[in-house]
Amino acid sequence: MGDKLAEVEISKDGEMYIAKILLPSGELVNLENEDFEEVLEQIANDLQERYSN
Repeated sequence: MGDKLAEVEISKDGEMYIAKILLPSGELVNLENEDFEEVLEQIANDLQERYSN
């Protein structure tokens, strides 16, 4: 099994989707968007920027 890169939690508050990304360093990243697909794209982009070579 590989190294854990992040834990992601997605919740909804009214019309807003909220993503919390917990990184192994303990850093917590919060992302918000009204569109579910957009918040998923934000998560993917954030993690790609952090972990791409």
